[in-house]
Amino acid sequence: MPRNRREYELRIEAYSPDTIPMVRLAEYMSDLATLLGEYKSVHFVRLGKGSTRLVHAIEYEAEPKVRERVQGVRNDEGPVDAIRAARDIDRRLAQDNASGELVDPVKHKIIDFPGRKRFTQPIYGPFNQPGTLDGIPIRVGGETDPVPVHLEEPGQPAHICYATRVIAREIAPYIFSTMIRAEGIGRWHRDADGKWILDRFTIHSFKKLKDAPLTEVVGRLRSIPGKFQELDDPLKNLQELRHGDEVVS
Repeated sequence: MPRNRREYELRIEAYSPDTIPMVRLAEYMSDLATLLGEYKSVHFVRLGKGSTRLVHAIEYEAEPKVRERVQGVRNDEGPVDAIRAARDIDRRLAQDNASGELVDPVKHKIIDFPGRKRFTQPIYGPFNQPGTLDGIPIRVGGETDPVPVHLEEPGQPAHICYATRVIAREIAPYIFSTMIRAEGIGRWHRDADGKWILDRFTIHSFKKLKDAPLTEVVGRLRSIPGKFQELDDPLKNLQELRHGDEVVS
């Protein structure tokens, strides 16, 4: 191996290099490439002996970026595509009745994939629930009625919504430019990981959100008597509140 590369391994406690189906191997390799990122600097080296071991080399210059990306995934704070790829690896392992791990050049485990060991929760739903979604319209329109309306929220996958052509026409002027709040009915289900998945959202109405910077919003909140002004990191607390974590008692 060239000296400017360092070898990592994705260890899969299932199959062997002689028995793993090619299509399954390709799926694991695709997920692994997305998880690591830095596509031009990550190279497949070989399949290790014993259980399936995907040995790959990362160029020195790219290794800090890859490790930072993987660390973010481990803390569930990484890029959306990387987190999704890690979950896909774990899901495939569970389907293959296996578990796995990603190890670094000195054989330290940097991500654990419980796979079949993961406790699964009963799937629940789907059911309908009134709610709201915030996002910038990035697609409006289609041949059907209701028509697709895609809302993009920073750092999150796009919300795939639907609206009547009348409402879609009213949303269209804000495409690619303005954050809106869509109100309507969401159809949800809970998967085996205990995660709530939005299957479909039908927009009944919407309103334009003000473009005030977050720092200005925090300043207004600090001027209101109450516990919020006592928080050390209100920006962080706002994010936690937005995702449903209780931070103010």
